Amino acid sequence: MGDDAEQSTPKTVGYIVTVQNQYLGRVQEVTEMLESAGMRVERVLGTLGQIIGRAEEATLPTLAGVEGVQSVDPARQVRISPPDSEIQ
Repeated sequence: MGDDAEQSTPKTVGYIVTVQNQYLGRVQEVTEMLESAGMRVERVLGTLGQIIGRAEEATLPTLAGVEGVQSVDPARQVRISPPDSEIQ
């Protein structure tokens, strides 16, 4: 039974949405439209014009089509080894 539940749960992906310059004063409005389009917003960096959140992969074209959105990029995690590790 557990496998069926895992298969039916859609996988979400982290995204960084960049807002168009002319919409920087309306970041909250763009955020609300992204939420309506299926994005779970985790953080809004209004000064930078970026909105960070998660959404199903299938919603990418819808998110990219939201008014005021310049780009939607997958969020990447970078990990750096500690300074005393052998590999730098």
